[in-house]
Amino acid sequence: MLLEDHARLLLILHAVVGAATVAAATHLVVWMRAYPRGDFARHRSVRRFAWISVALFAAAFALGSLAYPTYKVRVRVGYLENPDAIAAVVGEERAPATIARTAVAARRFDVKEHWAGLGLVLALACALALRAWDPPRDGPGPATALFGFSLTVAAVAWLAALIGLVTASYRAIG
Repeated sequence: MLLEDHARLLLILHAVVGAATVAAATHLVVWMRAYPRGDFARHRSVRRFAWISVALFAAAFALGSLAYPTYKVRVRVGYLENPDAIAAVVGEERAPATIARTAVAARRFDVKEHWAGLGLVLALACALALRAWDPPRDGPGPATALFGFSLTVAAVAWLAALIGLVTASYRAIG
């Protein structure tokens, strides 16, 4: 399997970059909190945080994509969807409940992948809109919508991070 020998390192890098993505996206929201009131004093810094969020989202997505084949074989098929492997780890008595929980975790991970892709696109759209919009020149028109974009980007980053942590708590690569 491609990059299997480096899967643990990729997972660690993915987690670190994911945490940085959450931090940058959250900072973007904090720095934009005055936008709906018409205060654009931090617009230059907001633009910077928007592009940092895009770069981190893209890096986390790329690292996750590189680790995904190993996750799919070793974690998802090898454990989360394998009742025999689960029973061997937790015992026959606890296996039915654990099997149900791991199946839910596997489905949530699929949802995470789709939301992360959407988050990357939304982060890019937000950054491009912030780059094109100049409040003194264009007025406050899109401020509230852009703040909503930033909230959505941060929410997606948090969702992806939490689902990733929960999934890794069942079984991680390596």
